Amino acid sequence: MTSNSVMNSFFIPRLGSQIYAMAGMQTQLHLIADEAGTYDGISASYSGPGFSGMKFKAIATPDRATFDQWVAKAKQSPNSMDSMAAFEKVAVPSEYNKVEYFSNVKPDLFKDVVNKFMSHESMNMSKPEGEHAAHDGMEGMDMSHAETAH
Repeated sequence: MTSNSVMNSFFIPRLGSQIYAMAGMQTQLHLIADEAGTYDGISASYSGPGFSGMKFKAIATPDRATFDQWVAKAKQSPNSMDSMAAFEKVAVPSEYNKVEYFSNVKPDLFKDVVNKFMSHESMNMSKPEGEHAAHDGMEGMDMSHAETAH
């Protein structure tokens, strides 16, 4: 899971713990349903307008055959997410949307979404070792305690 903008959290209370979704990062959560059913899921972190409508239903099918039928139905959707441009159209901030299914998804789309936040331009590697921006303003600070073994 990732985010295309603000940090958010994904939570299906009856199936497991929550996880955070953050731009430029990938998080994973493995959920197990003890029984087939439809479970309520929510965005558990306030993230702006429309937050109160960020709810969904998670379906735990009773068997593999039922799951395969659900996948086959989803693949009949006329919607396709076959490019980053198609993704960007869906990713526009909106509120209270209906569930959409996509019959085709661009290979590596998830990786592309994560990587778009991993700009190498923000990592200035041209400074000599010990002079990176993270160390700016630390001149004169006694850091000898950092080398002490605990």
